[in-house]
Amino acid sequence: MLVSTEAIVLSYLKYSETSIIVKCFTQSDGLKSYLIKGVRSAKKKKINIGFFQPLTILEIDANHRNQGNLESIRSAKIIEPYKTIHLEVLKNTIVLFISEILSKSIKEEEENKSLFDFIKTSMIWLDSNSNYVNFHIQFLIKFLKHLGISPNESNIHLSGFDMLNGNFCDYSKNANCITGNVINHFKEFLGTNFDGIEVTIDSSVQRKELLEFLMKYMQIHLEDFRRPQSLNIMYDLFKRK
Repeated sequence: MLVSTEAIVLSYLKYSETSIIVKCFTQSDGLKSYLIKGVRSAKKKKINIGFFQPLTILEIDANHRNQGNLESIRSAKIIEPYKTIHLEVLKNTIVLFISEILSKSIKEEEENKSLFDFIKTSMIWLDSNSNYVNFHIQFLIKFLKHLGISPNESNIHLSGFDMLNGNFCDYSKNANCITGNVINHFKEFLGTNFDGIEVTIDSSVQRKELLEFLMKYMQIHLEDFRRPQSLNIMYDLFKRK
């Protein structure tokens, strides 16, 4: 079936001498993988490999057979050209990190407009704003809701957090409860949007602590979720901020 849809590139890998396999999150059908033949050859072609940089927002015409095999793309164009993401090292590293998180987390091969719109609007915000140093943390916390594992905030006034059950708790009454500055920062982020992220955490040590907390939480609640390889690269870059 021929489908015209928006698609967000998650990743690609080289296939044979001239081709690639691209993983995309599509507006119409969720997660899809496409075989793009000849895109790495020196010959002139309709589809450019530059279209498939992480989290590029495309409009594609694709053949979807929906049989669990690789699909094909007939045409593609970038509909939200990034102005800063590929020029700023830190922004580009954040995008690589987020694309890796999405690749490891999204499994559904069906429409999820809410998640698609969240990723799209988040990337447009990142591209157009200069106060983005905590963007990736806020993105992850909002992403938890779309995954169905957002923490229960009904007892957010309590000082601790139960990783296993995903709720706030009384540290003195729960052996699984953890407390400290990381929980206080976590609470702050739960009540902010992207426009407020620059005021919450201002040190690389605090960012690393909260990111490690979020990675552990996702590992507990998402099957087969693995620590992103790009995380240590990002830690190194943030030391300079």
